[in-house]
Amino acid sequence: KFFSSCYNLLYGDIMIKKITLFLLLFFICIVTIKAEERNGFITDTTYYINDTTSKYLKDNNYNTKTNIFKNDVLKLTSKEEFDSIYIVYYLKSTKGTIDIDGTKKELGTNGFLHEYIKLDKKVNEVSIEFDEQSTIKEIFLFSGDIPSWVQNWQKPHEKADIILLSTHSDDEHLFFAGLIPSMIANNKKIQVVYLAQHNDNPSRLDEQLNGLWQVGLRNYPNLGVIPDAYSESLNGAIRNLESAKLSLDDVISYIQQIIKTYKPDVIVGHDEKGEYGHGQHILYTHALEKVIESMDEKDLPYKVYLHLYNENTIKMNYDIPLDYYDGKTAYEISKLGYKEHLSQQYTWFTKWLTGIDDDGDGTLFKSSTEIKKYSPLDYGLYYSKVGYENKDNDMFYNIPIPKEDKTVDKKITPVKKEKKHIKHNYKLYIILGISEVILITLLIICINKKKHRY
Repeated sequence: KFFSSCYNLLYGDIMIKKITLFLLLFFICIVTIKAEERNGFITDTTYYINDTTSKYLKDNNYNTKTNIFKNDVLKLTSKEEFDSIYIVYYLKSTKGTIDIDGTKKELGTNGFLHEYIKLDKKVNEVSIEFDEQSTIKEIFLFSGDIPSWVQNWQKPHEKADIILLSTHSDDEHLFFAGLIPSMIANNKKIQVVYLAQHNDNPSRLDEQLNGLWQVGLRNYPNLGVIPDAYSESLNGAIRNLESAKLSLDDVISYIQQIIKTYKPDVIVGHDEKGEYGHGQHILYTHALEKVIESMDEKDLPYKVYLHLYNENTIKMNYDIPLDYYDGKTAYEISKLGYKEHLSQQYTWFTKWLTGIDDDGDGTLFKSSTEIKKYSPLDYGLYYSKVGYENKDNDMFYNIPIPKEDKTVDKKITPVKKEKKHIKHNYKLYIILGISEVILITLLIICINKKKHRY
C-alpha cells in the first residue's frame, strides 16, 4: 500500500503531492533518528518544588539552573514508570535522600557533577530532599536502557597504573592527545587529575566530563583546585595563586596527596615550558618536580614522563587502529573528546589538533604524526626508579608487573571489551539506507515520467 500510494502521488498532476511525499520521507528519517537519540528517555514528566511546577529542570538547556533549598521537597513525576534518574548539577553535587515509595536512597555521596542513579524498582514518582542548598541544571528520567550520553561514573581508581596531570579542561585531548584512549585500550587504569577548576565558566565543567566520557573513561577524574588564570611565566602563575590566597606549596601538597592516594606506577605531566607558554602548565610541572625532589623515594612512582622533555626521549604511536574503539585510532578518539569542548572550538587549538581546511580541499590531519609543533607523541623520562632505557614506545617498560597482572599484555594491543561508549545502531543505518534508496527511486520515476510527457 505504501509503494502504491507513492506511485499514485508521483503520477498525479499536482506538484504539491510530490513535495508532500518528499517531506513525508524526510520526516520518517528524522523521527527514526530522534527515536534513537531518546532510547529510554521519558519526556512526559512534571517536576515540582514544594508543589510548584519547575520548568527549568527539564528544559534541555544547560545554561539555565534552579536552586533547591534545604527542606524543599523536589518531586519528580511521570505518566510512564521510570527506574533511573540522571542529574546534572551546576557547580557541585549535593548530598540528599530520594524517597522511593517509602524506601530511602542516598544521592550525591560520590561528589559526581553528573550523577546517574539507578532505582531499585519502577515508579511514577519520587521525592528528593537535599541536606543543603543544591543548584541543578537538568534532571532526566529513564525507563530501561539509557542512551550512551548518560554518564554512569565509577569512583576514582583506588590504585592507578598511570596518572595524567592535565592543567585545564581540554589539555587532556590536546597536548596529551591519544594518551587516555591508548591506555584504556591497553587495560591500564588511568586517573586524570586536573589543576585548574572552571567554576567561573560552568559550561567547561560539563565539557570536561563529556569529553572524558566520549573517549571511554569511566572512573571519575579529580577536578581542579585553583582558579583558571592566564599568565606567561611561572612567576606570573604564582602571583595569580597569591591573588587567590593560595601558594606554590598548596599545589605541591595537592600533588603529594594525589600520589599517596592513587599510588601510580607512572605519572605524565606537561612540558616544562608550558607548551605554548601557559604559566599554569609551567606551574603544574614545576610543582611536580619539587615533589620528586622532596618526597620519600619509596612513595614516588616508578617513572615520571614530561611532555616534550628532551632527555631519555620516547615517541608514542597513536595511529594504530584499535579494536577497542571499532578500529579508530587513539588520536581519532581524542579528537572526538575535544569536540565535546564546544566553548573551545573557535580557538587556535582546534586547527592545531585537527589540521586546517580553509580552502575546502580536505587537508585535515589524518594522523597524529602530522602535528609538528608541541607534538603529543613526544615525551622524555624525567625521573625513574627502574632505569632510563626506553623500548617499544612503552611508558611501562621495566616496571615490575604485579603477580595478578602478569597475564596482561603490556604492549599497545587492542583489548576486546564491551564498547558502550561508541555505539553503532546498524538497524538505524539500514532504515536510513532503505529510505534513501526509496527516495532516489521515486525521484528517478518522477523525472522519467516528466520526460515521457514531452
